Amino acid sequence: MRWMVFCLLLLGCPAPPAPTEGSPCTAENIGRCDAEFERLLQCTNGSFRVYADCHGPKGCTLEADTADCDTSGNSVGDRCAPTSEGKVRCDPDGGLNILRCVEGSLSVIFACEAPTSCGINDAGLTCIQ
Repeated sequence: MRWMVFCLLLLGCPAPPAPTEGSPCTAENIGRCDAEFERLLQCTNGSFRVYADCHGPKGCTLEADTADCDTSGNSVGDRCAPTSEGKVRCDPDGGLNILRCVEGSLSVIFACEAPTSCGINDAGLTCIQ
């Protein structure tokens, strides 16, 4: 019996499976990565919901008990966090569009025409050469 307890302590318990959208949860507002590490899910009203897409090179990462989402590669149609609602950014695909988080997803609010591209100057986010 002692040997079995020692083995369990030494090997540890297997990690719980990654949550999926709609799977049940009990710890409200806790964030977890999905199985593909491409989305950050948040426990809301007893089930996991997509909080944001994580299409940057780091994807979704979990360190200790904190989930982090790299949104640097997110583009048109990707889901954005409620905390990003109304914020603007450049489209990562060459910076040809200025995007805004509207109702939980990224939308084009202005298309830059060549030879300009999205960038930041004294006026803020705009099309620059």
